[in-house]
Amino acid sequence: MTPKNYWLTSGFFTMMHKAIDFLVGFLGFMILVRIYSPESFGIWVLFITIVTIIELSRNGYLQNGLIKFLVSDTNQDGEIQMSSLQQNIILTLILMLSTYALAPYAESVFGAPGLSKLLRIHVYFTPFLIFHTHNLILMQAKFNFRSYFFAGISKTVPFFICISFFYISNIDLDLIQLGWIYNFCYIIALLSSHIQVRKYLNFVWGWNSYWFSKLFHFGIYVFGTNLLSVISSSMDKFLLGALLTPIEVAMANSAGRVTNLLDIPINSIASISFPKASDAHERKQHAEVSKTYELTLGAMLSFSFLYLIAILLFSKTIILFIVGKDYLATVPYLQVISLLALVRPLDRQSGVFLDAIGKPSYNMVLVFTTMLSGALFSWFFISRYGLMGGAYGIMLSLTITAVIKSFILNRFLKINYLNILKQALRNYPLAIRLGWSKIKRKPL
Repeated sequence: MTPKNYWLTSGFFTMMHKAIDFLVGFLGFMILVRIYSPESFGIWVLFITIVTIIELSRNGYLQNGLIKFLVSDTNQDGEIQMSSLQQNIILTLILMLSTYALAPYAESVFGAPGLSKLLRIHVYFTPFLIFHTHNLILMQAKFNFRSYFFAGISKTVPFFICISFFYISNIDLDLIQLGWIYNFCYIIALLSSHIQVRKYLNFVWGWNSYWFSKLFHFGIYVFGTNLLSVISSSMDKFLLGALLTPIEVAMANSAGRVTNLLDIPINSIASISFPKASDAHERKQHAEVSKTYELTLGAMLSFSFLYLIAILLFSKTIILFIVGKDYLATVPYLQVISLLALVRPLDRQSGVFLDAIGKPSYNMVLVFTTMLSGALFSWFFISRYGLMGGAYGIMLSLTITAVIKSFILNRFLKINYLNILKQALRNYPLAIRLGWSKIKRKPL
């Protein structure tokens, strides 16, 4: 696949995946806030937040290492996949036991009735994720983003269809029933991903200490990075739940749903840039790695500028449309955290490229700094300013870490930040010309 075709094809399917996930998640969110009270919805948010932390951390441990070593040493594909699967099983069992044991404690700390049962239901379905996760990572390592698209939406779309049916039919659905439906969709996702990835599965049975060790030492840093990163990004919800009530958690989540719109381009670009940057680094083409960083960060910022302007101008209208007047207290919170649109791309890509050039330990330490400072800042500000304090804490901690990450990455790569800004601004006329050329070619 030529470089141009790689970026166009992978970018299209990855963006479509993120867009559909966001759309059905967003519409599902709009349904759920109308089904449940703010307190009940806050409990559901806490459940989803905890599950997301578990899954993203586990996926991070497995994903980057498996992709990196498969693209660099395809002659031992079977040994690498087998070692990765073994670590997947071990880590999943540890997380299952930990979640089951700590579920009642989480319910008590957050004052969230039913949270313990929801978490234990999730534990019952976690084994299905062992192979589903392996399948999804394998698709990325093989640059098959088309299959990844279909496998990726096979969980979110069925879940949305189910809750839409209950809402339209006006059938009561309590949180526990919702938890069963949510987790049952993992089985559908596994079947879909297995169909898509069968031709890539290659296991050499046995214990390979070399690849097990290589994957472990790379993955442990990424696991720590992902775990700390998602805890850090969710710190405001946890502290709002612990210091205040689930109602404030629901308020913060409502604003967070709006800011998640920016995750579509950011995460899509990050997903397709990591394999490319990792491959270029393995070939010792450091200038290409730097160019890829500048290109992708510029693309992210192009979206960020437009997003920030829209949120600052229409935040009240957006909140009224999405969740209604009961959540108007969220408007100032949304306006503050929307400023993260200028920081998140820098933080995201700096971390991704530190992993790509084989420096995951730096990334983990810096994300730990974000989590620790975020916890301290959020606790301090929430104690004094309530809901708004969560926004202040996140904004301050992420900005500090993003600047430090960029400084460290610049020690290993020659990056021209003026080129990034130029690239971000250049994308607008390019997009307009591309769109206009498509319109002119369209037959009447």
